[in-house]
Amino acid sequence: MARLCNMKDLISIWIDEALKLVNSLALCWRRKAHRSDQEVSIRIWSELPNDMLQLVIRAIDSPKDYLNFTGVCKSWRISREIMFNPRCNFPPINPLPKKYPFPMLLQPHGQESEVFYFYSIFQRKVHMVHVPELSNKWIPGSWRGWLATIDINDGNLIHFLNPITKAHITLPPLSTCPKSINLTKRRCPLDVEKIVVVSSSEVDTQPNHMIVVLITDVGKLHFCRLGDDRWKKVYPSISNIQDVIEFKGLLHAVDVRGTLFVIETGTCTKMTPVAVHRGRWPDRQYLVESAGDLLLISRFQEVEDDKDARTLLFKLYRLVESQITYYKPYYCDEDRQVHYSEDPIFKIWEEIESLHDQILFVGRNRTLCLDSKLYHEYKGNCIYFADESPADAWRATGEYADPHDNGVYYMNDKRVEYFMEGLSDWLPIMPAIWFSPNPW
Repeated sequence: MARLCNMKDLISIWIDEALKLVNSLALCWRRKAHRSDQEVSIRIWSELPNDMLQLVIRAIDSPKDYLNFTGVCKSWRISREIMFNPRCNFPPINPLPKKYPFPMLLQPHGQESEVFYFYSIFQRKVHMVHVPELSNKWIPGSWRGWLATIDINDGNLIHFLNPITKAHITLPPLSTCPKSINLTKRRCPLDVEKIVVVSSSEVDTQPNHMIVVLITDVGKLHFCRLGDDRWKKVYPSISNIQDVIEFKGLLHAVDVRGTLFVIETGTCTKMTPVAVHRGRWPDRQYLVESAGDLLLISRFQEVEDDKDARTLLFKLYRLVESQITYYKPYYCDEDRQVHYSEDPIFKIWEEIESLHDQILFVGRNRTLCLDSKLYHEYKGNCIYFADESPADAWRATGEYADPHDNGVYYMNDKRVEYFMEGLSDWLPIMPAIWFSPNPW
């Protein structure tokens, strides 16, 4: 056992030294150090075996370190490519990094621009990044550093892209969606409101276990598994679905009224209502798991100047068992006939007043829940929100609106603090989306 522990210590020390080398070489190149010294160092480290290099790769949790790693030498770059071939699979899921701001707010700069902006919400700084792969793209979702992208000029080009590694995963073309996507050049990307990645396990990224759910602008659901060649429609065709999440091994969806549905994960073609909501209808609904509970997040907005909306209030609800039996309309068919659920519903949403130490991030991406004890830059019992209204404005006018509904909502005193006010006066920006740089 002592020998095993010593070996682990040696490996740990070796990895630390390798990571120091990554950063020191990058520093040397920036300072234009003596080239012969660089060549000697690179020649020694470039001869390391693949399995040892992959130990270093697994220890990297910073985009900066990752970019430095791939720039050391050709053999190191090839080792990374061998480790991860993303044709139809996401890489293994690592813990979220704590060494740099998480998450950051991505603000695309115009439709055809190759320059994009990352906004650090607690540094209050804008960082400019050159990402040509995102030019002419609509971004309806993000997941652990991967962006869902749809080509504005050709809706059949739809991918997941990691803007740090440039890796991408191809999704089925929108032309395979049954009837509900308008494939005209102008509307196609905007008919897709949201793309969410869910799985039966947060640590399982096998293609058959990863489900990509597409939500249209009228709340219709389509799904595919990684590697599929077409989208499938979820039946019954319920409208106004706002969000989807995996909770305790089951796929759940919620509509604008707060009605919760369970979708069969085997075929994803049957939706069954399991809970109802008795509160007032909000403007947006989100689902998230927090401390073992399923939460419903209701976002209320106020319309300004007949076009822009600003968030005023959030309400939180927890899924609980009820002593009262509820019956709720199931769905409306194509002839607008209402079908009722045959099974009684025994669950409701119970309002809660606090998130305690938890932090929520809501927007067009999958809702994030973090513990403020692990991320000290953020305050607990808060909801950080990104603007979702410009998509509707762009859909109506064909122009970019002023996405100013970004901020944080403090649950303890029901106060709103807005971010990036006045930014659009000098920076034309599209709808914001939460994004965390991920070197995987």
